[in-house]
Amino acid sequence: MSRAFCLLHANCQGEALRLLLEASPAFARRFRVLHVLNYTREQLPDALLDGCALYLHQELDAKWGELSSAEIRRRLPPACQVLRLPNLFFRGYWPTWTHLPGVDFADSLLETLLQRGLSPLEASFFYERARPAVFGSPAGIAEASLRREEEKERDAPIRCAPLLREHWRTEQLFLTVNHPGRRLTLFVADSVLRLLGLGGLPESAARAFALPQEDFWLPLPPALGQPEADGGLGLPFASRTRRYRIFARQMTAGDYARCYLSCRAAGEGHLLSFLSHLPPDRPA
Repeated sequence: MSRAFCLLHANCQGEALRLLLEASPAFARRFRVLHVLNYTREQLPDALLDGCALYLHQELDAKWGELSSAEIRRRLPPACQVLRLPNLFFRGYWPTWTHLPGVDFADSLLETLLQRGLSPLEASFFYERARPAVFGSPAGIAEASLRREEEKERDAPIRCAPLLREHWRTEQLFLTVNHPGRRLTLFVADSVLRLLGLGGLPESAARAFALPQEDFWLPLPPALGQPEADGGLGLPFASRTRRYRIFARQMTAGDYARCYLSCRAAGEGHLLSFLSHLPPDRPA
């Protein structure tokens, strides 16, 4: 029996979702999946959409033109099933994250320290020992990010914000600002399968799942581990000594800050490429 065509139109979060959907026997028997990255603005020809039986997508507004979700839905066959996916984002663990064109995971505090002429060693020393107030209002930034997710999901079929609000202080739920960890990723996949009437994610698939983005964990400022009474967040997983997996190495927040500043001091913005080419840790 031939399988129906499922178009998965999403950012990098779609990669993990595709793997989990394909690990569900009920889904895999019924659908074959094509994941098209939405942010690359790859065109979706009529011939592709004409054969679509299931359209899984993150909502794109009118500014995306022909790739907006409303326009694509208009071009789908009448019988095509449509399901909107979450597009998860959380700044609560990285209060000084900023969108700087051409720079991977730009950090406003590290950029400021660099502009003031501090060496990478001096700046990273300050960064890993800074008081929470240096990072603005960590609690306020986290709350604003939580509320933004809640607003995005107001009429969504899959709501991750309640899970995020419940667990974000006790368990690290994001690897980077836009890469959710295992709990949220598994929740989205299970929700998709249940909404499709396919019974949810099998426990065996959840146990065997390896998150594709787990080779890069963006380090948290150690100050966020300080008590709330001192302006921190009391996060048990934020500290100066914690080592994060960053490609072939294990780094502390201070190690990462030195790499970031060295890369930026050299005029480079492609931090991930820089980090991925560092020699691996020596065996213990």
